[in-house]
Amino acid sequence: MKKLIEFLLSKIKYIILIYVLIQLVLIFATEITYNSDCQYYYQLAQDCIEQGEFYPAQNHLYEDYIFAPLYINVILVLLKIYNSHITISLFNFLIILVQILVLYKISLKVFSENVAALSVLLYIFYLNNLGFVLLNYTELLFVFLVSLSIYFFLLNKNYAFLLSGIFLGSSIAVRPTGWVLLAAFIILQMYVSYKNRKPATSYLYIYTGVLIFILCFGGWTYSHFGKFEFTSTTGPVNLLIGANDDATGGFNGTVHQKGKIGYIENPENLTYTKKSDFYLEEAVKWIQENPIKWISLVPLKMLHAFAWDDITVSPLLGYHNLNFGRAVRNIFDQNSSLVNAEKVSGTTSVFYFFIQAIHHLYYYFLLVAIVLGIYQLIKNKNFNDGTRLILLYSLFSIFVIMIIFGTPRFKYPMFILLLPLAANYLTAKLKISEKRIEQS
Repeated sequence: MKKLIEFLLSKIKYIILIYVLIQLVLIFATEITYNSDCQYYYQLAQDCIEQGEFYPAQNHLYEDYIFAPLYINVILVLLKIYNSHITISLFNFLIILVQILVLYKISLKVFSENVAALSVLLYIFYLNNLGFVLLNYTELLFVFLVSLSIYFFLLNKNYAFLLSGIFLGSSIAVRPTGWVLLAAFIILQMYVSYKNRKPATSYLYIYTGVLIFILCFGGWTYSHFGKFEFTSTTGPVNLLIGANDDATGGFNGTVHQKGKIGYIENPENLTYTKKSDFYLEEAVKWIQENPIKWISLVPLKMLHAFAWDDITVSPLLGYHNLNFGRAVRNIFDQNSSLVNAEKVSGTTSVFYFFIQAIHHLYYYFLLVAIVLGIYQLIKNKNFNDGTRLILLYSLFSIFVIMIIFGTPRFKYPMFILLLPLAANYLTAKLKISEKRIEQS
């Protein structure tokens, strides 16, 4: 493995070039299809374009939730330029390229040039990243904004702290779990202040940046929607999905069916705020009545988040209504590989499971390397503010999963940010020789 990694590091520029070409081929040679959340985000943007409004528009007052307002408006603007799925894919393509650069810069600040280069390789060979280019999920933009926030923090300049806060605020406007990074900053500030025996006042620039973005974006939303909204309102329903009699630890949409805890009679008559209040009330009530059962669901939530990892691989392979977990269940439930999912030939099924097997072996390899990388840091007490921040963010992200429910998508942001720890462990364990990368 050592020689293989050293060889790949020596050819990293060519690998990146090939990766770029593969993405472009996928974008222009693949029939892009959306479903589930991808399609819903796309439709929200199209609705706003037709009405000549930004998101949320007035008719979204009676929707179930407000979804990722910053992301939907970015997509909306892109579709106004050229109304095609390809536009979104090209946007994803650009994000992935810059994400590679930012991940490299973060790893370089936290560890070394060799670890930074290996982090890029680990990112490139992680198949979910390639699949994201064809989809319309919030994860890519969210991780990118969180990464930018961490990178500017590591520059350790007051102006950079302000920018770090602005990007943190923008990440919250894409996914509410951006608050997790803010919590990590607060805990880190408390630690630094205690360690240095004086207040770490520079962190106030970060909080100022967050406040500036929230006030500006929320005020802009208020100007055209009449309500001060700056992030998704899906928190209460996510809590309810993980706190009901039918909870499995993963996503279970039956909670909204008639007779279930989340059922609403005539939902079209209630605003999204009233629905959120209802979901929150029912979730809190259930948790209070079933605290032991709620806690007992935690291992299942972790299992749903980490045991398998098909976020984008099935769509990448052409199966838009399938994921690896469902495919495996179909085998055991129906004694047929993809029954009731998509009609495919036996040969195609073999190819599907072959690619998924390779992907999951690589995923488990990364997961083990990340765990060992964390253990290595703890054992050697080789922490710095960068590693502390990433670990705090990851810890709080896991805590959020424990509260709501588990799905592979929820762990993706922390998984990407933890790749440098895996790279650092592999570099030290295998004694990878230094391969300097020419600066362009």
